[in-house]
Amino acid sequence: MIMIFFTQKMLETKSSLGQSELIGYGVMLVALSLIFLGIREHKIKTLGGIISFKEAVKVGGLIALFAALIYTFTWILITEFNPALHESIANMYIKDIQNKGLTDMELQTALSEVEQTMENYKKPLFKFGITMMEILPLGLIVSLISSIILRTKNQ
Repeated sequence: MIMIFFTQKMLETKSSLGQSELIGYGVMLVALSLIFLGIREHKIKTLGGIISFKEAVKVGGLIALFAALIYTFTWILITEFNPALHESIANMYIKDIQNKGLTDMELQTALSEVEQTMENYKKPLFKFGITMMEILPLGLIVSLISSIILRTKNQ
């Protein structure tokens, strides 16, 4: 929820695309660090302090999936209740494209791609997939790293 709040505020204040993405992924990474704690708690409380890499990945992956689903459904609800966010997102992309110094033809191509993407973004299934892809890969990476750190060696 905190991640989405920060993202929404960045969009409302018309921050740059790069700033918004950097802060968004930073906040996601901090929130996803809870995967480490979840694996550790499972290792200590359920498994008596011993966990294999495979078990740790399974627990971490499930936590990442659950977090991604909550994030995605919350974002879909927020954008449904505040459809102006779609325009804010499009404007950030357009502003970023215009600052790249593209030729007229490249600019028109890029702008039409943004327009097409934003049309697709209005479709719930497309929005669901895109939003899941924002957070789930990062969650799975955190899960793998946490599993490497927390696995019990020489079982």
